[in-house]
Amino acid sequence: MSIDDTPITLWCLEYGSSSFSVTIKNNNSIFDLKKAIFEEISVPDNVKTKNLSLWSVNVEKSQLESNTPDGLMTVENEIKIATQKVGNTFYRVQDNNIRVVIRVPVTADIHYQYYQLRVIPINNGTWINFVGLFEGLQKLFGLINSMVDYDFIIVNKKVKFNSKKAFIEFIEINKNSPKSPIMILDIKEILDTLSTLSKLGEPSEWHFNNHNKAICLNHRPPSASSIVPVTLYCSIFGTFEDRCEEDPEREDNLFTYNFCREMAKFYDKEDVRRDIANSLLSKYLYCKVEPVMLGGNRNTDGKVSTDDLNRELNVKYKNETCSTNSCAHLENYGYYLSFCKNQENTNTNMPYFLVNIAGPTFTVYGAVLSDTAIVDPLTPTYYLIWLKNNEKMMLLLSRAFCALRLSLQELEQYYKNASQIYHRQYSSFSDLTEVQEHSVYVKAVQRKYYSLQTHNFLHTNRDHVPKIIETTYMPGGWLLVYMSCLQNHSGPNLHDNDYVHRDLREGNILVCRYSERECGFDVKLIDFEWSGLVRIACYFHFMNHIAIHWPEGVEDRKKVTKKHDNTMLEQTFQKTKLSQESNVSDMSIGQ
Repeated sequence: MSIDDTPITLWCLEYGSSSFSVTIKNNNSIFDLKKAIFEEISVPDNVKTKNLSLWSVNVEKSQLESNTPDGLMTVENEIKIATQKVGNTFYRVQDNNIRVVIRVPVTADIHYQYYQLRVIPINNGTWINFVGLFEGLQKLFGLINSMVDYDFIIVNKKVKFNSKKAFIEFIEINKNSPKSPIMILDIKEILDTLSTLSKLGEPSEWHFNNHNKAICLNHRPPSASSIVPVTLYCSIFGTFEDRCEEDPEREDNLFTYNFCREMAKFYDKEDVRRDIANSLLSKYLYCKVEPVMLGGNRNTDGKVSTDDLNRELNVKYKNETCSTNSCAHLENYGYYLSFCKNQENTNTNMPYFLVNIAGPTFTVYGAVLSDTAIVDPLTPTYYLIWLKNNEKMMLLLSRAFCALRLSLQELEQYYKNASQIYHRQYSSFSDLTEVQEHSVYVKAVQRKYYSLQTHNFLHTNRDHVPKIIETTYMPGGWLLVYMSCLQNHSGPNLHDNDYVHRDLREGNILVCRYSERECGFDVKLIDFEWSGLVRIACYFHFMNHIAIHWPEGVEDRKKVTKKHDNTMLEQTFQKTKLSQESNVSDMSIGQ
């Protein structure tokens, strides 16, 4: 194809700057275009014409959300052949649309180091965005997964990835060099670089380490939370919670009385409180609770371990709740992280009880190791003060002690029987048999709230819901519902049989179009938590009244009505535009 020398005007946009135009002939080369652009922009002294990177685009100026159009700078759009003719690259240029995006390379090197490998520089001109940077790091260091699986540290400061410009400025301020590289840390090295445990117990220090990529999912800050609770990772924690509802024995009540009497006293030194408490706990739990030396000249306050060093319990003491700037529970999390590091190749997910005793207060947490350490509170904070006229409060405390005593015995047996190696990423329940011939969904719900009655009724009578294949009751009030994988759907008449659903939002209604030879849609309902019979089913406490637009009259713990269901169903159809489909909008759940 012959190209004439007709001049054309190309509107250009420099990455991070403003737009401008250049005029060039169709039969000029892309390198000639680079030279014309080079004359219009400001570049560092060490940048040459050939260093410019160009992308061919066609976008209206009004559509540019910013002057950093990363979305336009794709591999497909990049102009790589310098000898290519301008006319063969840009067609029908007759408007003021942006046709060229330019990036001036930042040629400075940034030095990186992973583990004890050599420091390697990467030129900033070789990557556009952080995806490109990580791809380069993967090739150099063999990194896996994604950038969020690592921390990037320079002079003990976490590198922020707001933008490439901000990233480079941050690195320059902190004087990156071969002797001061960006350290790339995975979980093992992150644990190696943590502050001392007492320092880590300071709220500001914990927030610094946990607010970006969490080192521990302990709900501090709220974003550092696990979707799956520890009671599902390890059934012993669920059993502990169940036992907190059971009556204690005589020995539990006697220990509660003696322990409260001792812990309510004032002590000049924390060590004295610790030694007295450890002595009482050792006799009561029938296992030795004692300080144990760790690496780095550190020691625990009180710990229980099995013979093969699998740990079961760690106790963190504070002489009083206000005795230091360091929080007992945050320090205890730090101890657990230290234990995880020392036993990273364990064949369990390291279930562990963490107990805090700060002055006359007592709290129990459960901890497990998945891809990240997860810690959930298993009890409220109890006061270790003997209140002879408040049996209710004393009984709650005695139940917690009894639950801890029995659960530690169960945890010890768990570690002794731990022989099969499971990948930490998956929860394993050894008492469940895999059903090879079925594709199933498994839903974990609190059993006291899930209406199996409603679910089974709709399946038995009209096949409007997934079939329940099996249910398993788990400790901690959990119910595992094994349901068939949905293939066909149909619309229910729920209300005609005096049932209400409670939550007919789009996430709980599955809609599937029939085959091409049939018209209409099939519909099935899912999620029967809080469903049930009319005049019995109630809404739950702590309803989300901010993000969810509930029908008028819906309130916490009030009765669910048919009118509420119908109103929410109509809202769902309008929101999803299914109301425009007559076969769906005519669907009835009864009167």
